[in-house]
Amino acid sequence: MKKLSLSIVFTLAVLFTVKAQSYALQLTNSDLDCYLEMFSDGKYLIKISCKNAPELMVSQVLSFGEYKVEDNGDYKLTDSTNEYNITLQPLWGNKVFMVSNGFNWMQMNYFVKNSEKPSSPISILNDFLSREELLNYREKMRNDKNTYKNNFKKGFYQSDFNPNFTFNANENGTYSIMFYSLELSGGTWEKENNFLKLKDSSLTSDFFVMVDADGKLKSVLMPGDFFLSNFTKVR
Repeated sequence: MKKLSLSIVFTLAVLFTVKAQSYALQLTNSDLDCYLEMFSDGKYLIKISCKNAPELMVSQVLSFGEYKVEDNGDYKLTDSTNEYNITLQPLWGNKVFMVSNGFNWMQMNYFVKNSEKPSSPISILNDFLSREELLNYREKMRNDKNTYKNNFKKGFYQSDFNPNFTFNANENGTYSIMFYSLELSGGTWEKENNFLKLKDSSLTSDFFVMVDADGKLKSVLMPGDFFLSNFTKVR
């Protein structure tokens, strides 16, 4: 009987497997949009954009990777670079997903289907750092003993590309990463040689920021960045 019930659940999960579609997250931040693009080959992309941003400010990619349907019907999204998980519970025949596990601001929120076709081509997933490239770069920087003397100063940092993408390292050992009005990630930080290790309060994976010789911070990688972006201290 147990095997039969499991086979029924698995069959239902297969029947409701998502085709290439796009979903919008119901955010309380009225100035932002968040979209989940699901591709038919089992890959996904989550991106955030500001409705009032200049045209040159393209969408910020938050996460990309692969998804699979669990035995209980939930969708498990695994970020390819940082390997954290986001869990979605399908409702109403996959027209709506409730986020049961993921970034704090996502949890108990809903991705609602808004298009039969992703707005981004699947080829965009090839534009970002792979996990292997990231780990190789981190190891190279970790082995460079000259960077260990770089001086880190607590405070408020802005991305050199988008001043509305910020990192704040507080005196009490907590941090906050903001994208416009949304706190993308929050938790605790600790210094490890030439790196800051960030522990998000809602995710199992750690994120890293490198301290550069010029006093800037380099994402390697923090949530919302896949291009080794630099951050400059402003206060």
